Amino acid sequence: MEATQASWGRFYRPELDVVRFLAFFLVFLVHTLPSTRDPRVAHLLGGFGPAFDAIGDACGFGLSLFFALSAFLICELLLRERDASGTIAVKQFYIRRILRIWPLYYLGLALGVVFALLPGGQPAAIVDMGWFVIFMGSWYCVFHGALLNPANVLWSVSVEEQFYLFAPWLIKYLNRKSLYGFCLTIILIANLCLFYLGRVRAPHASVWCNTFVQFECFAGGILLCLVLHGRLPRLVIWQRLALLAGCLFCWFYACYGLHAFFGGYGGQNPGSWPLIFGWALAALGCIMLLTAFLGVSPKLLPGWAIYLGRISFGLYVYHLFAVDLMNRLIIQEVVSLDNPVVNSFKGLIFILNFVFTLALTILMAALSYRYFETPFLKMKKRHAIIDSQPIAGAD
Repeated sequence: MEATQASWGRFYRPELDVVRFLAFFLVFLVHTLPSTRDPRVAHLLGGFGPAFDAIGDACGFGLSLFFALSAFLICELLLRERDASGTIAVKQFYIRRILRIWPLYYLGLALGVVFALLPGGQPAAIVDMGWFVIFMGSWYCVFHGALLNPANVLWSVSVEEQFYLFAPWLIKYLNRKSLYGFCLTIILIANLCLFYLGRVRAPHASVWCNTFVQFECFAGGILLCLVLHGRLPRLVIWQRLALLAGCLFCWFYACYGLHAFFGGYGGQNPGSWPLIFGWALAALGCIMLLTAFLGVSPKLLPGWAIYLGRISFGLYVYHLFAVDLMNRLIIQEVVSLDNPVVNSFKGLIFILNFVFTLALTILMAALSYRYFETPFLKMKKRHAIIDSQPIAGAD
C-alpha cells in the first residue's frame, strides 16, 4: 500500500475517470447490443445464444459499478474532510451535490417531456415523471415497471440521491468501526430484500431498480474505502489483470449460471438464493474492478478515456435519447423497407447505427459539459473542502 497524496487537501485519481467511462460504456452496450429475441441473431449464434445474452446482461452491472465508485469516492472525500477539519460541513456537501446533479438531471427530465410529445411518444409518461421530479424514480420502476421514455434512465440518479440523504451524517458521527457495522447492516437488509423478492418471484424492474438491492454495491464501495484507509494498492500488472478477470467471471456467472439479472427482457425470476448469491458476485466484481484500476499510473491512461470519464454523467443521461433518435432516423426506416438489397446490408446498417449513436451521445455530452454544466461546476468548486475532479478544459 502507498499513500495517495502528500496532503489531505486534494484527492483526484484520473484512473477513476477511466472507470467512469467504462461503467457508462457497459450500460450503453446493454441498450444497444442485439439479443437472441431477434430470430436472425439466434440463428447466427446457435448454441452460443444464452452465453451472448448473459454477456449483455452482465454489462448491466456497469450501473452497479457506478454506484460502488460513487460510494467509494464520497466516503473517501468526506473522511478526508473530517480528518482535515474535524467535522463534516453537511450544508456544503449538499450544495456541491445539487450543483453537480440537479441541473443536468432536470434538463434530462425536460428532454423526456419533449420526447413524450414527439410522434410515437407516450404523453402519459409526463404524469409519471412526477415521481422522478422528487427523486423517487427508482420506486416508480419498482411498483409500475420501466417508464416508457428515454428519461427512464434517470431512475438510477434517484438511488444516488437517496444515498446522499444519509451519507454525510454517517461520516460525521460514526467512527470507522461503526461504519463497518453500518455497511454490514445494509448488506443484510439488501439480502433480506432479495430473499423476499425471489420468494414472491418479483419482476425484473422490482429487483433491478430497488434501492435496497443496489445499496449492497454502495456498501461495497464504502468497505473498499475503509479497508484502503486513504492508501492505494500496489499491484503488478498480472495482479491487476487477475482482478479484472475475476470481475468478469463474477458478473458472467451471476448472469449465466445464476440468472441474477434475469435478462430484463421478460426473463423469469430465478428465486431467492440465486438472487442473493448473484448480487453478492455483482458487488464483489465491482470491488475487484475498482481495485484493479486504483493506483494505475496516469501515464498509462489514454487521455480520451479520462476526458470521457469526466463527462460520463452527461453520457449516461443523454445516451437513451441518442438511441431513440438514431432508431427513428435509421433502424425504423430500414426495417420498413422490404428491399432485398437493403436486407443484405442490415448487419452493416445496425453496426453503423451503433457507431452513430455512440458518436451522437458523446457530442451531446461534450456540448452539455462545456456550455451547460461547466458554470455549475465552477460554482461547485467554491464550496469544495477537499478538491477533487478538475473541470475538463479548465485544468
